Amino acid sequence: MAFLNDERISFNGTVLELLKREGYDEKKVVVLLNGEILKRDLLDEVFLKEEDYLEVVSFVGGG
Repeated sequence: MAFLNDERISFNGTVLELLKREGYDEKKVVVLLNGEILKRDLLDEVFLKEEDYLEVVSFVGGG
């Protein structure tokens, strides 16, 4: 199992597939994988592994 924003998840697939499953727009988030920023062009190439820690940070506008 891996972790997504501090929650344990069971998922087999790429980071991009997980983002879509969870309803994130990959163009509006920053993804950290095990504490390192994951480049956007790698989202569909990187597969989550056991004990990976994924953090998704969304940008929120306001005024």
